[in-house]
Amino acid sequence: MPRIYRGQAQVEALDTYFIDAVALARNAANWLQRRNRNTLLDPGNADATTVRGALTTYFGVQFGAGPVPALGSGDDTFLGTLQRVYAAMATALNTWTVYIEYADWQDHDADEYAAAGPPVVNPDQDGAVDPGNPNSFQAAWSDVRRNINNGTQSYVFMHNGVPITVSPARDLAFKIQLNVRFRNADDQLKQETILHEMSHALADTNDAAYADTIVQARQICAARGAPTARDTADCWGFFPLDI
Repeated sequence: MPRIYRGQAQVEALDTYFIDAVALARNAANWLQRRNRNTLLDPGNADATTVRGALTTYFGVQFGAGPVPALGSGDDTFLGTLQRVYAAMATALNTWTVYIEYADWQDHDADEYAAAGPPVVNPDQDGAVDPGNPNSFQAAWSDVRRNINNGTQSYVFMHNGVPITVSPARDLAFKIQLNVRFRNADDQLKQETILHEMSHALADTNDAAYADTIVQARQICAARGAPTARDTADCWGFFPLDI
């Protein structure tokens, strides 16, 4: 089972939010695949027009005027990054082992919704480093991002100076800790929170601004300009909800 809920997270039956987050990330990745670029740029496709508008609002992507919208090289490259990261979000949430639990009461952060912990390679049954396995260790999200950017399906991590090749679906686990604010959020914000946290992990985003609704997210992302928006987790979190 790729998602393992513990304690109160199990009681609250949170799986639907993670299933929805996977579907949202997959849909975003699908629109951004290079083989679907003609569809995305089709001026007569109403759904594509919505996606193009959202890309401009949330990330400052510019589509040139003309019978067929065009992309500059920088924006074209950024769409490739978006595609890889959203596809990686869906894969990690759906096929890696993910332990989901609420933070202990003394660790709850009143200002946070959730946090995704760094992945463990060859974990024990609790998702922790296995002291009996010399090839079990905690990696860094930057190591995962390096593998994603290389387009590899098997991940290679350096451990004690030796490359370790692993299958992410079989050999990686990570934890998502939820806070009280997650419990009190509405359904849409719970989905967004999951995508938000995965963008921190897989795109190294920051928290330049926060939004609680799609309307707020449109405003804050559009107001900050492309460089900041592309580095803001809430822009990544709300975009899939708005296409």
